[in-house]
Amino acid sequence: MASDSETPGRVSLSAIDPQTGKDTEVLISHRRMHTVARRSLGHAKECGLLVPYTLQQPTAIFEGLRKDEDEDRRIPGWYCYCAKPACSFDENGEEQPPYPNEVFLVFVNRDKVAYNWRWARADKNDDRLPENYEERFERRAL
Repeated sequence: MASDSETPGRVSLSAIDPQTGKDTEVLISHRRMHTVARRSLGHAKECGLLVPYTLQQPTAIFEGLRKDEDEDRRIPGWYCYCAKPACSFDENGEEQPPYPNEVFLVFVNRDKVAYNWRWARADKNDDRLPENYEERFERRAL
């Protein structure tokens, strides 16, 4: 999960580069991880297990934003990594089947910082992609 090259205050995760398809690194701040962990053990496990999985094994990566709710207002421009993990976690951190008809999304800004992640409804025509992906994102990068 975390690589040996960590930035102070941040953990470095291996990810697929949407431009080249090769390995790159994405950062998550310790502060963000602690904030998520305070919500529940399930949220902490999503951060520790589903975020790395999604960055490394995406079903798609989208670029650009057309819906404000996903935007990192501090640093505009980002990628959305999408995956179909084999499990989800309840509030107590117990492994559960994945949510039916949903995908897991990880949002990464231009500075390669993962700033948000969550489950979202899957597209009706392709359950490996988020609902309305054609309208939500400017283009599919991978």
